[in-house]
Amino acid sequence: MSVVTTLRVRTAPGFRVDASALLPASLATLAVAQIERLALPAGNDRCVVADVFDVSRSGNAASDATDAMDAMDMQPALVIEDAVPWLDRLGARMTQGHLIVRGSAGNQSGFQMAGGVLRIDGDAGHFTACEMRGGRLTVAGDCGDFAAGALAGDMEGMTGGTLSIHGNAGARLADRMRRGLVLVGGNAGDFAASRLVAGTVGIAGKVGAHYAYGMRRGTLLLAQRPTYLPPTFADGGRGFDVFWSLLVRSLAGEIAPFSQWRAAPLPRRYTGDAAVDGRGEILVVG
Repeated sequence: MSVVTTLRVRTAPGFRVDASALLPASLATLAVAQIERLALPAGNDRCVVADVFDVSRSGNAASDATDAMDAMDMQPALVIEDAVPWLDRLGARMTQGHLIVRGSAGNQSGFQMAGGVLRIDGDAGHFTACEMRGGRLTVAGDCGDFAAGALAGDMEGMTGGTLSIHGNAGARLADRMRRGLVLVGGNAGDFAASRLVAGTVGIAGKVGAHYAYGMRRGTLLLAQRPTYLPPTFADGGRGFDVFWSLLVRSLAGEIAPFSQWRAAPLPRRYTGDAAVDGRGEILVVG
C-alpha cells in the first residue's frame, strides 16, 4: 500500500516559494504534523508548510490521488492541489516516487531531477527540467524558456530522462542538452535545440528563428516542414532506415504525433551545424 500525501494550496504568502523540499519519498517518512512544520525558503523570507498548505495523508493505493496516475506503482506519491505559478522548484532533485501537480507550476520544476515521475497538469515556468538527469516529467500545458536547458554559466543542460510538453515551449528549448528525450506537442520558440550536444528533441508544431544553432550532435525531429533551413546544414542523404525504424519504435508510447510515426515514410535528413563542425541531424517528417 503506497503512502499518498496531499497538499492543498490555501493561502498565498505574497512572495515566491521554493518548494524543492516537497518530495514524495521524504514526505512519506514524516507525520502530518512534521510536514506542517517544514520550512520553505522564499528569497530573503521564509514560511512553513502550514502557512501555505492544508496537509492530509492517505495510505489507500486506490484513492483518487493514485487513480489519477498512469501505471501507478507502490512508490510514495505526493499530490499538490490548486498549484499556482509562485511555487518554484517543484520536484527539484527528485529521485523516486510520483509527484502530481494539479494546476500550474513556477520556475525550475524538475531541476536536476534524477528519477521518479513528475506530472504538471497546467503550465510550467522557465527552466523546467533544467539540467534534468533522469525520470519522466510531463507538462500538460505550455512551458517557459530554457526547458531542458542549463542554468546561466553551466555547461550542460539535460543529461537524461524524458520531458514531454503537450503545449508550446518557449525560447532556448534544450539548450546545451547532452542526453535524453524532449518532445513538444505544440510550437517551440527561438533557438530550439541550440548548442545541442546529444539527445533527441521532437517538435510537432512550428519552430522559431535560429533553431539548431551551434548544434554539435544529436537529433532534431520536426513534424512540420520549416519555412527555412539553416544555411549551415546540408542534405544528409539516406541510408538510415534501421536507425529510423528503431527510433519510431521507441516513440510508440509517447505523445502524438510522435507515437503515430511507425508507418511514416523515411524523413528528409539534414546534417550540421557546419559552423561548429557539427555532426547533428535534422529529420523533417512532414
